[in-house]
Amino acid sequence: RRMLGKKGFISVCALTLLLVNTVLAQDAATKPNAQPEAPLAVTDVTLSKEVLKPSKLQANIALHTLEELKQLLVQAEMIANDEAGSEYDTDKPISVVLHGEEIHAFVRSNYRNNKALVDLAARLDAFNVIEVKVCKRWMGANGIMESQLPPFIEPVPFGLGERERLQKAGYAYF
Repeated sequence: RRMLGKKGFISVCALTLLLVNTVLAQDAATKPNAQPEAPLAVTDVTLSKEVLKPSKLQANIALHTLEELKQLLVQAEMIANDEAGSEYDTDKPISVVLHGEEIHAFVRSNYRNNKALVDLAARLDAFNVIEVKVCKRWMGANGIMESQLPPFIEPVPFGLGERERLQKAGYAYF
């Protein structure tokens, strides 16, 4: 296994801070009248084994593009295969909550155009690497019925609410 040097460790810390600040900014933007939280300073970060080796993960989908989703699925597969050196516990699937335009890729009538992506997601779900959830509210607003989606996809009432629930349950973003 590769060990991170000092520069690698600092890069990981900086990337973690950037990700946390991005998530906090997104969180504040989705809550009306929410007071923005102060950004974390480097001194606020305490590294523990839980941070370095999370027991539960969820994908951070922000752009809602097919390319972003494909990259996240490939990264989830690498984590499961331990190609990233993460030692992630694959008994707990990585949660992928879709709540935007990327849901269109999974509609049965679009399968031919998105076959590689849908097949990758189905395979990862079958091997308990990921669990794919979709926002019912977004689907309703966009005229998509549950019956139009593959059976491995689980509808949830509200995508952002599910992401918050997972975060409170200890799921870290990747």
